[in-house]
Amino acid sequence: MSTPRYRRRPAQAAKADSAKPPRRPGRPAATAGVDRRARLLDAALALFGEAGIGATTLRAIAQRARVTPALLHYYFASKDSLVETILAERVAPFLAVSMAPLREPLPSPRATLRRFLEIHMRNIAANPWMPRLMLREVLSEGGSLRGRMQAQFALTVAPKMLALIASAQRKGEIRDDLNPLFIGVSLISLAVFPFAAAPVWREAGASLFEDLPAHLARALRTPLAAAGAATDSAGPEGLIEHTLTLFDDMLEKPRAKSKR
Repeated sequence: MSTPRYRRRPAQAAKADSAKPPRRPGRPAATAGVDRRARLLDAALALFGEAGIGATTLRAIAQRARVTPALLHYYFASKDSLVETILAERVAPFLAVSMAPLREPLPSPRATLRRFLEIHMRNIAANPWMPRLMLREVLSEGGSLRGRMQAQFALTVAPKMLALIASAQRKGEIRDDLNPLFIGVSLISLAVFPFAAAPVWREAGASLFEDLPAHLARALRTPLAAAGAATDSAGPEGLIEHTLTLFDDMLEKPRAKSKR
């Protein structure tokens, strides 16, 4: 029986196979490797925000990223090395974006503070994992990142913000009857809390209408729906505009009391 035409002869097959570059076992292709590594970081950030760093296992991260535990260990030898990578490749770039207005201030301290507030909120909207990670691992007692993030905040953000607030008060740009430290805390809270608490206030807003009279429910549904849409992927514009309006109003100098 003659050999079918579509089947290569042994000599031809050997020659073709020898022309292929050898593939090193265990090493993923370059493009696939970048994608898998990014997926692992995304999965780790999501789980750290949900359950905390201490309660999250490497196996759970591999499952969330849809890779094998062996592949996770190829990129990250331990959970500590994974956390260090997240700090270097995700947290540090996030802080650099938010800190940019403070490092390159405008001539007006008040305008710089306003710009910081806006950019920080846009940065949080683009990185929703950040407020969840902060709540779980920085603000909570015993958080794994509390010491490091607190030290970084004390060395970078806090001094620059307080200096800008004090300068704005001296120049008469904002009211000077408020404690600069409390102003700084209020600004950070205005930027972070709406995003961190979005699941709670959205759920509360949805159940709010159940016990309200019909006319009040109709009056409140539109603004609450707009507020809910503000933190959706479509964009945080409504929430940012609202917060900047609060910033403008709360720092205005108190008007002289009218004589009666």
